[in-house]
Amino acid sequence: MNKENIGTASGGFNVLPWITGALLVLGVAVLAGLYWNRNVVIQQVRYTGHNFTAEQQLVSSADVPTGISPDSVDFMSIINRLETIPHIKQAAINVEPSRDLTIEITERQPIAILANGNSRIYVDQDGIRLPIKLGRKVDVPIVYGFKTGPMSDTLQSEAWQQTQSFLMEVNSSSFNHATISEIAWTQSEGLVALSHENGVKLVFGKGEFSKKFRNWKAFYSEVISTKGIKKLRSVDLRFEGQIVTRES
Repeated sequence: MNKENIGTASGGFNVLPWITGALLVLGVAVLAGLYWNRNVVIQQVRYTGHNFTAEQQLVSSADVPTGISPDSVDFMSIINRLETIPHIKQAAINVEPSRDLTIEITERQPIAILANGNSRIYVDQDGIRLPIKLGRKVDVPIVYGFKTGPMSDTLQSEAWQQTQSFLMEVNSSSFNHATISEIAWTQSEGLVALSHENGVKLVFGKGEFSKKFRNWKAFYSEVISTKGIKKLRSVDLRFEGQIVTRES
């Protein structure tokens, strides 16, 4: 019996040229990658995703060198510097084939304005205080009962956790957002709000805010939409199975 030639398939097809060609293509790709890594230099830096942070502040804080290889740049140091800017939650860096550097910015989003006397600052859902930027207005409720400084402190108290949960409910619904104006935290009544229309006092208390907002929406649809709101002084939503109102 004749032995089959090495490198020849059972059908008589020689696979060696194909293997050699594949290895050659792979080798060229590896060499090209090595050449690109050695010779590519940063020519331009672009920033995306920023709204509250001015680009000049990003440029100054990042301090990215140009004209050198990306391999020579400490990207973690750049990211750390950018993430010290109050409004920036996260920064990510990508080196594009065009030799440009793209820095993607994820900013903290305000959920309320904290008001204390004449002082005003934004706050995000993590309790991070954020400066208000001119020309960057956000339609969020005003909250009283918390200090506006120092900026470096994060709100972590039980009062803030209750307020944070309340604010998330306010901002999760167009109805809630449209009917709630100013908000205050009080030790005696918990979360208290003023209605956008006529400034009626709304007492939400503590916890179960999703249920209480459903009750507020039902009350608004069934009572206020038909009888009006002008005679109401307060609406207390703290009690199970009932809504207590006071009229002027």
